Amino acid sequence: MEAGRIAYRNAQQGTKKHILILITNSFACINIIHSGLAKKLASEYDVHLLSTMIRSEQLLQVNSHFDLDLKLIDLDLPREPTWITYLRRFEKILFAEHFDIVTQQIKYQRKGKWTQFWVKNLLWLISHKNAAKIMLKAIRRLIIFLTSFSIKLKTLLPYHFEGVISSSPLDPRENRIVNFCRKNRMKSLAIIISWDNMTSKGVINADHDYTLVWNNFMKNEFLQFYSIFNIAGPKVIATGIPRFDCYFQDRAEYQNAETRKGLDILPGNRVILIATSALRHFPNQLEIILDVLHFAEVEGNVHVVVRCHPADPFNAYNQLTDKKSVTIWHPKNLPKAGKDRFYTWFPELNFLDSLAETLRICDVCIQFASTMKLDAAACGKRVISIAYDGNMPLPHHKSVARLYDYNHQIPLNALQLDELVRSKEQLFIALKNNLDHRGANSELSSIKPFIHFTEAKSVDYTANVIAEWLD
Repeated sequence: MEAGRIAYRNAQQGTKKHILILITNSFACINIIHSGLAKKLASEYDVHLLSTMIRSEQLLQVNSHFDLDLKLIDLDLPREPTWITYLRRFEKILFAEHFDIVTQQIKYQRKGKWTQFWVKNLLWLISHKNAAKIMLKAIRRLIIFLTSFSIKLKTLLPYHFEGVISSSPLDPRENRIVNFCRKNRMKSLAIIISWDNMTSKGVINADHDYTLVWNNFMKNEFLQFYSIFNIAGPKVIATGIPRFDCYFQDRAEYQNAETRKGLDILPGNRVILIATSALRHFPNQLEIILDVLHFAEVEGNVHVVVRCHPADPFNAYNQLTDKKSVTIWHPKNLPKAGKDRFYTWFPELNFLDSLAETLRICDVCIQFASTMKLDAAACGKRVISIAYDGNMPLPHHKSVARLYDYNHQIPLNALQLDELVRSKEQLFIALKNNLDHRGANSELSSIKPFIHFTEAKSVDYTANVIAEWLD
């Protein structure tokens, strides 16, 4: 019966090819839907979504807001057997060791003593590089084979999808669906959603015809890492960052005034934007925010906007709400409870516009080793990067300073787009200097190697590459 309805609908829609997009990550949702990429694709293809945060209610909002006709496949993603989870963790350890990935080495230092003991001894046993390489190839091939079968996923076959797009290709749930689809002769394409993914998330346990990345740094990383798996002719293309297109679109001046009014910023006040990171990465952020507020009170005519990370608790900065010189902005639509609430969060539809507008009105952006360094630089804003831990210095493997040593940060550090501060005193000097020299920080050309485009071209280019893949 269901297959008949699908066949009838397909006939009604003529010759449009049917594609499936997997969305299991909130930032992937922003990159695919909020950026306008989904709208671009829907004009050419019959697009179906399989998602962990988009349900019927959210789909109605998306279709109405963007004038789309996306379809939703109501299917719970299969759970991964525990033993495969442990196999993937072992694979991740091997991968980090074989390629000497500093990010993972720093992360392992934060683990308990027993975990460190077992990892250290495990790596000693297989310290020979060729042994690790052989094991990596065998484990990855085994995982792909074992996750290519699923009775539950057979409900996808009657749709006759031309291809499947994995928007978070390091997510094992998406790997399972891609492996099943490829086993049933469907094409697959991966979109790496963040610059840190390939050195922080382990291994992509699925083969793709095309892999789309932000820039040539990521392209070279992929080719270096995945060449050991003897993947036949992987096509890796730098397409820029679709969600960054919003930074290069003209906005009327009155919109800046409206944004300032909405954030309760008095006319003439200078604006410091603090973009928090997830508290699990840097739990002492409140101490830094209090330092900035102290500076604002002493300086005068300064307003501080704290833009909270979606993983921040709702009450993380409640004690600041009675201060006139600060506005706390928290994402909406977040589930009220649950350890996975961030991973099932459907971002409000104006999320990108709100972020771009807030960046445009700020004079300086303070960030904690996050992608916001690139976001702010793309908007021509001065950036201060925090590398001290508040009132109590921490050992390096727990300190916020460690985050700047991660693999993906190192090439960007070399450009010195930001001002790295290692104490409260350095922060105050940096804030004073940056606020006294208001205006654009640097030419966009300096960050072009990281964002690939300095015009609103990424959405169109990505859509064209997808068309090439399907044809």
